[in-house]
Amino acid sequence: MSTFEFMILSIALGTDLVSVAIPIGMTKIRLRTVVSAAVVFALFHIIMILSGYYFGHSLGMYMMRLETFYMDWPSLAVEDWASLLGALVLTGLGIHMIKESWRGRTESETASCPLEGFKLVALAVSVSLDALAAGVSLGIMDVNLIKLSSILGVVIFLMAVLGLVLGRRLGRLLGNRAELFGGMALVLLGGHVFFTAVYC
Repeated sequence: MSTFEFMILSIALGTDLVSVAIPIGMTKIRLRTVVSAAVVFALFHIIMILSGYYFGHSLGMYMMRLETFYMDWPSLAVEDWASLLGALVLTGLGIHMIKESWRGRTESETASCPLEGFKLVALAVSVSLDALAAGVSLGIMDVNLIKLSSILGVVIFLMAVLGLVLGRRLGRLLGNRAELFGGMALVLLGGHVFFTAVYC
């Protein structure tokens, strides 16, 4: 694959992240948190796509030994499972944000909550599962993994920062209701992902 194709793939994998980052950014997170969270998102995307690649490559070699054709069903199965898990995480985080907005927490408490500790890890996993499915498909191709990892990491980092910063600016316009609207957006997004995975 060429550098341009890696760029297109990376941008495609980052679109879900941007749609999730905007409502999370509305919770008035700090710029330092934006950068650290973007690094985590980038690392998880790299880990997921490499894991998928090695799984797909091993599976392809196994299928060749059986003298059968390599099918794309493993990628589709991973993608469906990833979508369902991602929908669950997004909906759960959205509900949490809505509950916290009703409790009327102070700005300092709200600032870094969605992007710290286990919540950040769970979110990073959920938004990078598409990379796992993509990696499975890439497993049968001759791919420069260093170039792929580098481009993917940079693109995902920039897209995460973009989404979170846009969310911060939107949050200033919405004021104290920002976390409520952000939570509602995540719940709706999670519902859409679930519906798409089950019925489409």
